[in-house]
Amino acid sequence: MSRKPGRPGVDSVVAVVAALALLGLGVMLVTSGYGPVRVEAEARPGAASHVHGSASAAAVDPGSRPDRTGTAPGQPSSSSASAPPSSSPASAFPFPGFPSLSGLPLFSEFPAPALPGALSAATANTAPLSGSGLIGFAAPELLSDGSSIQLQQLEQMKSMGMSTVRVDANWFEGEPSQGSFNWGPLDQVMASVHQAGLTADLIIDGCPPWAAAAGATGQFAQPASPAQFAAWAAAVAARYGSTGAGYFEIWNEPNISAFWSPAPNPAAYTADLIAAYPAIKAVDPSAVVLTGGLAPAADTSNSYDIVTFFADMYADGAQGSFDAVGDHPYTFPADPGTASQGAWGEMDQTSLSLRSLMTAHGDAAKKIWITEFGAPTGTVTDAQQAAELTEAITAARSTSWIGAFYIYTWSDQFGGGGFGLLDSGGNPKPAYTAVAALTS
Repeated sequence: MSRKPGRPGVDSVVAVVAALALLGLGVMLVTSGYGPVRVEAEARPGAASHVHGSASAAAVDPGSRPDRTGTAPGQPSSSSASAPPSSSPASAFPFPGFPSLSGLPLFSEFPAPALPGALSAATANTAPLSGSGLIGFAAPELLSDGSSIQLQQLEQMKSMGMSTVRVDANWFEGEPSQGSFNWGPLDQVMASVHQAGLTADLIIDGCPPWAAAAGATGQFAQPASPAQFAAWAAAVAARYGSTGAGYFEIWNEPNISAFWSPAPNPAAYTADLIAAYPAIKAVDPSAVVLTGGLAPAADTSNSYDIVTFFADMYADGAQGSFDAVGDHPYTFPADPGTASQGAWGEMDQTSLSLRSLMTAHGDAAKKIWITEFGAPTGTVTDAQQAAELTEAITAARSTSWIGAFYIYTWSDQFGGGGFGLLDSGGNPKPAYTAVAALTS
């Protein structure tokens, strides 16, 4: 395995904790269109081939993102776009000393999806994976809904047996200029999560231009300072740790250039992880801190194979700075059971795997959290989508070292790219019924 040279210094933990004075930070949510991104195979200069070859993702475009008013490009605006939601995030989250939420822009409302009546009650028991495992949705598209629609859909997820949802707390939108913050939209979605009785995995990612490393651009620019990034992570954990966000995932797919500019850098990512871990624990000792879910990819000039990247993280000192390992073991169009050399197999079946690395570094007791898995209709048939999810959830439930399973994603209405269990009209696909039969 090849490692990129050079590791940025990790700023002192003292500086991180001192930065907690920035707890007046704010966050805007970004519906990032998470999901697998196509990574074309090409040689990375100086990189040796991975021992298992490539595990590249053959994925479709995850779809267009909703704009900042909550209206997806190409869709008409809701007539209620200017109306405030019926429930007040300010009353749900009375945090003394934090900015008032009054007057902040909120996302527009969309019609509720048509769902089967038999599954509409939000009273079904949750169905955990083995041990204390969780099952839920990685659903960034929900963040474009108004509060009442968010709550309706979260309750619908709960009626299927889901207990958790994965959403984004993006620094790029949260502090676009240094010292200018907005907590409103994340307060809104966390109010809905709390009211629905679910938990949340908050993805701590993104970097505003003023905090980006030289040469890094876009909302997923590499942060220049691990201490500044850690202060953002701590601010999010301090605000939401007691209101349902018990899990904090440090970045999303940092092993591909689509989510780490200018190019993936295990050393830089690990520096951020090492800084963020004690900062989060300082404000929320019970928090579960996850490594960022890694994308299926080849070792190329703009991506790292999952195992290569994870091995480099250990080499750069990640041990002791996470509670669980995030992974996105997409297999489509293959089924998990036939993908022993792909991303699913790289969890534990390949000669060097995530589990073998964890065992070698004394982390065998920690679990892998599958924070995204799914298959897009259009690339696979409706029946194949249902079969892949059924097989993957069944396998996860019978595996003691898998701690959580997040389905990507809930709906195709606002950019799900075919991965949704609801189609673009809000109607359930066969996979919806199949998953509900397993989990409710």
